Amino acid sequence: MKPTKHEVGASLEFLQFASGRINPEDCRYLGKRPARRKQSEAAEQTALFRWAELTEKQYPELRLLHHIPNGGRRDAIEGAHLKAQGVRSGVPDICLPVARGSSHGLYIELKAAGGRVQDTQRVWLEELTRQGYKAAVCYGFEEAKECIIGYLSECK
Repeated sequence: MKPTKHEVGASLEFLQFASGRINPEDCRYLGKRPARRKQSEAAEQTALFRWAELTEKQYPELRLLHHIPNGGRRDAIEGAHLKAQGVRSGVPDICLPVARGSSHGLYIELKAAGGRVQDTQRVWLEELTRQGYKAAVCYGFEEAKECIIGYLSECK
């Protein structure tokens, strides 16, 4: 059975809402205003790396920006293998190995809105700062983007 035009519109609108691309106030087909879904940390990070890719002409150093995949849930066996291979709890999510001012590079612990910094993450951020890196906690894509632009704008 083919869906009606109304059902197709409602499905597309719901998908746009769920992905954060539409405001709840703009939803016509959902019947009632749903609660706003908060953006996940993974979605915030994906947006940041998409922005970096689009901004490389202005800031060529962004080609070096990378994610350190230390997080995530794993079973005990895989966790033991990764630990033996050097994975360390608390290492920040993002690294930009570009020197600016008196800093050797930039590390960012990216959190979604409402996220909290773990004790192991705080220790890493403090130690990286002592070692001459800039280390920051950023809540969301926009804050991380502004942190990176500010860092890259410092004197070389």
